[in-house]
Amino acid sequence: MKHERSFTGWRLKKTLARTQDFRPLERDDLRYIWAAYKKGSLASMGGVFASPDMDSVDFSTAFEAEITTVYHAAWILMADTKRGIMPVGLVLGFYSHPNPRFAPFMIIGDMIWFPWASKRNKVESAVNFFNRIRHEIKMVEYANEKAKKFFEMICQHGIMRRIGTSFNVYPNEPTAVFETRAP
Repeated sequence: MKHERSFTGWRLKKTLARTQDFRPLERDDLRYIWAAYKKGSLASMGGVFASPDMDSVDFSTAFEAEITTVYHAAWILMADTKRGIMPVGLVLGFYSHPNPRFAPFMIIGDMIWFPWASKRNKVESAVNFFNRIRHEIKMVEYANEKAKKFFEMICQHGIMRRIGTSFNVYPNEPTAVFETRAP
């Protein structure tokens, strides 16, 4: 009889064993975001970012305007890659209320992965981000069908939970709603 290994779940300590980090977005990170934009990774932001036709100056201007007017926070996710520790993703968020002192939580507006991020980088970086950020602010994520499995995997680490389904976020598509667990 062949012995099958069964996967019983993710372990937070094991997922966080390698080096990964995050920090607020800085101007020096723009070169990585520019490279990701040219490869089409920022298309989920829509508008001028849907097509990689801008030159670097126009991109810098448009990106800075987008970040400062639409979002309240932006973080760069870093992970251990074949080329050392480098940015692998970007998280953009906004408060649930225009005045942060009345905002009970932050909504993830977009989670963008750079083309050179491996599946492992994505898992480790996201788990590290949500595990650490939940000590500072509550986070909510609306995940379409494509992203739902990814956030269910984060939930298996015990740092997020699914709180329901919304039918108002994406047209004609049920959307899974997740929130970070209290520390």
